[in-house]
Parts: sequence; structure tokens; C-alpha cells
Amino acid sequence: MKYAVETPKRKKAYPSKFPDMDDEQYSKWTALLEQRLGVVLPENRKSFLVTNVGMRMRELGFDNYDQYLEHLNTGHRGNVEWNQLVHHLTVHETRFLRNQSTIKLICEKFLPQGRQFANKPLTINAWSVGCATGEEPYTMAMAIDEHMSRIGCNYYLGIMASDISRSALAIGRTGIYSALRVKDVSDQWLQKYFIRCEGGKFEVIPELKQRICFNQLNILEMDDMPIGQMDIIVCQNLLIYYNRERRLKIMDTLVKYLAPGGIIILAAGEMLNWSHPKVTRFPFANTLAYQRME
Repeated sequence: MKYAVETPKRKKAYPSKFPDMDDEQYSKWTALLEQRLGVVLPENRKSFLVTNVGMRMRELGFDNYDQYLEHLNTGHRGNVEWNQLVHHLTVHETRFLRNQSTIKLICEKFLPQGRQFANKPLTINAWSVGCATGEEPYTMAMAIDEHMSRIGCNYYLGIMASDISRSALAIGRTGIYSALRVKDVSDQWLQKYFIRCEGGKFEVIPELKQRICFNQLNILEMDDMPIGQMDIIVCQNLLIYYNRERRLKIMDTLVKYLAPGGIIILAAGEMLNWSHPKVTRFPFANTLAYQRME
């Protein structure tokens, strides 16, 4: 990030440090996050809030939390700015092949292991919930394509990749990543699924991009979205940001979008003591997965 430097032509510089946030301001901001995102931010996360809100305020030249909050609540321009702020407030820690146990579960236990569908293409619909900048859905697409090609099955794959951050989704749609972001991708996959670009970057091939649809989605508003029945739903490292009541509601809603026989995959230990009459545990090492029975 580049900071403004005071020059004779520009008298006002951005603040040299983030302003202090008092208890009343912190209460207002945490209430806003809970209302719009459903995220409950504890007191020990105050530094996270100050840093990330402060970074965006600095970019715009604000030096007062109340003024910036008022700006966020002002009509269309406030809505546009909120979409920018969300990118700062949501965690985008992701990488290719981050959860290899998930890929093994999908390819070794869920997908067909032989040519059962040789005469009729198999349709696979998947959903990456909280996809961030796209590494997870692209990893799923590569792994599924590799597996289905290896066993000689014709198939159709469609992946919905959703996130609340428009900025993160924009990166996913381009499918262009730095060498550091693809460091865990094998040379074989780099040659098969990526195009080398200028500046040492790598772009996902068009054939893979076409299988993924990136959509903005607030996970608390899933009921309002035209989402079809999914065979695979991956929702990992997202529920931890919600209280237990919201986690239960989110899981119950996800089951509605799961096709009979389909699976939901969470991170290990992410959801405890949850049950649903239409699903059963799908055991696999280092994952927490459920399969819809009807």
C-alpha cells in the first residue's frame, strides 16, 4: 500500500497512525458487523477491527471512525464503499491445495472409481462457500478433471464459487496468480491447467474457468438466492466466525441445497454436536463431512 506524502502542493496528508477507537465506537462497529455479516467480534479482536477499518479510512482520507461510519450509511455511495470495506474485514487466507484431505475425500471416496458412466456423462455440481480469491474452487476443478480423465469417464462439471467480497471474486474471475500462490501446485498441473504470463504469473486455462461461476453471496442470505441442488458443498474455515446459533442455521440451510447422496465438507472440528435427520456422517481422516441420505 502506498501512503500519501505531504508536498507543497498538498497540505493534507493521511494520518500517520490509526486513531484510537473508544468503547462506544467499538460497540457501534461490532453492531454493524453483526447486523450485516452476522459476525460477532469479541473484545480481543479490537486490534483487528482498528487496523482493517483504519487502513480503508487512510485510503480515503478519513481520520474519524464516526464520520466514516456515517459515510457507510449514506445511500448508494455508502453501499459501494461497504463492498470495498468488506474486502478488508474478511479473511482471504487461502491457497491452492490448502486442504488436501478434502480433495482425497472427493476423488477417492465420493466420485466413481471406475467407468460406471462410460455411456452416459456424469453431471457433477459443486459449491465452494466462502471461496475468497478462487484457489479452492480451481483446486476442486483440477482434481475432479484429473480423476475423471484418469478413469475414462465423460462428465459435466459446474462449480459455484461464492464469497461476500466483490474484490476477492474479481481476482477469482481473472484466474491470474503469482508464482508464490501456485507454489504447491505440481509441475504436471501447472503445465496442464495454467498458462504462463508476463511477470512470472500464471493464468488458469479458459477450459477450467468456464466451469466456475463466481457469485457474490452473504451466507446469511442464502434463502434469497436461486441455488440449485449440489452434489458437493465445501464450506471450510468459515463457520468459525459465527456464533453457534448462526452456525446451526447455516448448516440446516446448506442441507436444503444438497442433492440426495451429496456431501457437505467442513474443516475438522468446525461444527460440533450438530445433527440433521436427512444427513449422516461421512467418515474420512482430517475432515468433517456429512452425506444426504434422501
